[in-house]
Amino acid sequence: MSATRRDRTQQGFAMITSIMVIAMTSALALIVLTNGQHADQSSQRGRNWELAVQHADAGVQQAVAKIQAGGGAVPVPFAGETAEGNYSVSVTYLGRHRYQIDAEGSAGTHESLEATRSVQMVLAPPRSFKYALFSLTDIDTKNNDYVEGDIWANGSVRVDQNDEITGSINAATGWVFLDNNSSVSGDVTAGGYDPGSGASITVDTGASIGGKATAASTVPDCSDDPSHLAYDVEVVGSIVGAVRAWGFKTGAGPTGTVTTGVCVAAPATKTIPTFTYNPALYSPAPVEFATVASFNTWIATHGSNLSGTYYVKGAGSIDLNGVAIGGDTTIIAESAAIDAFGGTGVTNANTADKVLVLVSYYQPPAGSVCTNNGGNPLDCAIGIKNNFAPNGNTATLLYAPNGPVSFKNNADFNGAVYANDIVLKNNMNLVYDERVEQIVGFGPVTLETESWIEM
Repeated sequence: MSATRRDRTQQGFAMITSIMVIAMTSALALIVLTNGQHADQSSQRGRNWELAVQHADAGVQQAVAKIQAGGGAVPVPFAGETAEGNYSVSVTYLGRHRYQIDAEGSAGTHESLEATRSVQMVLAPPRSFKYALFSLTDIDTKNNDYVEGDIWANGSVRVDQNDEITGSINAATGWVFLDNNSSVSGDVTAGGYDPGSGASITVDTGASIGGKATAASTVPDCSDDPSHLAYDVEVVGSIVGAVRAWGFKTGAGPTGTVTTGVCVAAPATKTIPTFTYNPALYSPAPVEFATVASFNTWIATHGSNLSGTYYVKGAGSIDLNGVAIGGDTTIIAESAAIDAFGGTGVTNANTADKVLVLVSYYQPPAGSVCTNNGGNPLDCAIGIKNNFAPNGNTATLLYAPNGPVSFKNNADFNGAVYANDIVLKNNMNLVYDERVEQIVGFGPVTLETESWIEM
């Protein structure tokens, strides 16, 4: 029986519907496939993006290894390749044992999926010196001294009359005494007290503290002084900031709040940065002398424009009187004292940017007295008397971990002093200089990452 017109119409609709369903299904399948392909490509791009920076960093680490293996020599530009990418590296010497490492890493073989990233790292000596004065024991200033920078002593600090400290003072286990008309612009913290007076901090007539004053204790809960007979802050001059003490505050009142009967934990004592002599780290190479006498003879005729690194063996006293610093200079005394006791002192040969480092491992014999009068050269690890002025854009680091450093009369320099003990007298002007913060050979490692950025 032949189909009716209605049947034929229904069959036509069914065919059209089927075609539309097939088309829609095909389109959806195409979308799913396309999305899947895009997802795969995005995932691969992301993987290559991460791999690219890993390759760049691998190049950086290889550069660090080359610098260390080469004793500080700058490696020539180099490149490397792996199954998944490659890297290229160049190293630039920034001076004073600082290196800039630029590395570019790439990953991916297909042009549309390849990723490239660049990083830059600066390798430098660790930051070891941040105080203007640092002593493993005490610090004693005297008469018209000026120190710009913070002061740290594991023992006590005396700021004598008319001395000015632009910075803060920490006396980790001792006390702080400010004599007549002296001043400290920052905070003062003492971790002990004078057994004769019971005072942790004394501010004498006309003296002043511009920040806070804290009489702290190294004993938990101040159990060594249950009756509050010590850890006092005695004020005849003035204190601008707040006062906190386990004991009492006597004399003039500060402008800040006063809190007594509170036990504040003293700051922990600090160790002096360690020094490791490695000749390979210096360029030009160090000149070594077998005896102090041979070095003194040499420097007498070569000291008018001194630069370079000198390692001096043997006992005795290195005489720097009359030396003029012409460029970066390091003198390392293996077991000798270093002194400049004459009238001409130490000066500079020019105004060029330079760093002077004096290292003495000398330890005076028992009974020696290194005083702010200068003393005998063999009483001090580093003894300076009269006109120590290696300025002219020179930054100076004096380092004596086993013995005291002493100054007398007209020392004028920028930098820092780190020693077993420090005594000063008469017109010393010391301004902390950040150029001595990073000195090769000091710290727990030779070189470390100063910065790491993606370019």
